[in-house]
Amino acid sequence: MTEAINRNVEPAKCLLCGGLRRRPIFNELGIDILQCCGCHHVFSSFEANPHYDGFWGEEVTEGDHFYWSKARRRMHQDFFRKFLVGRSGRLLDVGCGLGFFLKAVAPYANWEAYGCEISPAAVRYARETLRLPNVICGRPEDANLPQSSFDIITMWDVVEHFLLPDPLLKRCHALLKEGGICFMRTPNVRIQLPRARLMKLARGMQPGIAYLQARDHLHHYSMSSIRRLLERSGFSRIEFTHLHPIQSVSRKRSRFVGGVKNVWFEAARALAIISGGYLNFDNLFVLAHKESRRAR
Repeated sequence: MTEAINRNVEPAKCLLCGGLRRRPIFNELGIDILQCCGCHHVFSSFEANPHYDGFWGEEVTEGDHFYWSKARRRMHQDFFRKFLVGRSGRLLDVGCGLGFFLKAVAPYANWEAYGCEISPAAVRYARETLRLPNVICGRPEDANLPQSSFDIITMWDVVEHFLLPDPLLKRCHALLKEGGICFMRTPNVRIQLPRARLMKLARGMQPGIAYLQARDHLHHYSMSSIRRLLERSGFSRIEFTHLHPIQSVSRKRSRFVGGVKNVWFEAARALAIISGGYLNFDNLFVLAHKESRRAR
């Protein structure tokens, strides 16, 4: 089992532009969050193992797992209505974790769903507890999957954990059929950074509170930076949609907080529509298309 490397080391170059100049814009428990002075991309100075597989530990205990299943149900149902209902094909969920999203796909009989997860403990849970046979243990770059074989690839809260995401995204592009889509959810730095600053101002810096998750979230994307990252991996027509938020806060049940988040979601969606997509105060729900040869 690998472990995160507990070092606060600035990466040599900006992921997006290769620039060497950066400035600190936030500090979380001694770890600087940096912004590139050239392209304004935001990233953590914490250098983690690029193939860290210890998130779930050695074993996943039995439990309700509310955050991973019930709290995400409304968001997943939005996804199913937009992309699965009335269609058929093959879906790959990258970084599928315990497999609750794949389990929710199961009733859609026209879809053949697969998962890929780096944590052995999470894979065992998905296979043995949720009875999901199509979960592969390892990285998509190493998996024996045929190219151009999937209609949809999903990544729920995955890309921000990768120090160097380009190999993963290029592999996803290769695995998609022509006309297929890569869908991802990732935090929106334009919302998360002001939120973290407000939390720090109101409550100070306390362990156990998710400010920007500097040890886990190695990159913090905006609409422009995630578009740039995907385009250089071969994707085109980068679009943004809106799904209901996770119905919890800090992985705890709270109907009140869930209600507040849903009100924020409706306001953010309305503002995005009014502004023609220019203003996005929601998490980033990204659609990246693999262009078909006929469209070129």
